[in-house]
Amino acid sequence: MEPRKSTTSFLYISILVILFVVGISFFLQSSYFNIEAVSIEGLQEIPLNEIERLTTDVTGQNLIMLDQRQLEQKVLLHPLVESVAFKKKFPNRLVLEVQERTPVALVIVASGIVEVDGKGIYLRRREGWPEQSYPVINGVTLPDTAGPGQELDLPGLKAALNLLGQAPQELRPLIGEIYVNPIQQIILFLTDGIEVRLGKADAWAEKLKSLYTLINDEGYKSFKNGVRYIDFTAAKPVIGR
Repeated sequence: MEPRKSTTSFLYISILVILFVVGISFFLQSSYFNIEAVSIEGLQEIPLNEIERLTTDVTGQNLIMLDQRQLEQKVLLHPLVESVAFKKKFPNRLVLEVQERTPVALVIVASGIVEVDGKGIYLRRREGWPEQSYPVINGVTLPDTAGPGQELDLPGLKAALNLLGQAPQELRPLIGEIYVNPIQQIILFLTDGIEVRLGKADAWAEKLKSLYTLINDEGYKSFKNGVRYIDFTAAKPVIGR
């Protein structure tokens, strides 16, 4: 009789486990976990309604069963979105944490200005000058087919952004224009109008550090008004007056 009791007990336990699993499965898929609120955080450049339009079909979906990958791909269609992370606030709230792409430079085009980020991605075209100014990259022509979200594979643009990425943080607000000629020689124009001839290179950090040190030197400041250019193409900087 003992084996029959053990078999019966095992059967009862198995049935209970199956019923429990089925019950949990139904509960997890129930309307209790349907998303009722979607919050979007981290926006500074992007209008809130532009991301809300990309997430309109999320409300009503099951929070647990939500296809985050599909939603991520949808939000990443916005050219100013670099990445997005999700936080599930149980039982029925979803939070989107958006990391924006931020402009670092401007390229002048017909009837407007294009903002680009440090990777050379076309962010948006503006008809007027933005409230926050960025260095203008000249000597670069964008193709007519270029549009928001596209990475611009232009050697001159890449060279200018490479230089800008190596500039000391304190120097960047003082750079008004970066001119790149057809052989990628670079000339800076500081916001005070002084021309800085840098030549052609891939590693700019030392020259740019030296430039920042020079323009903050008290001796340089004493005759700054007579300076027309600073030439870094030689071994030592040459100041032209």
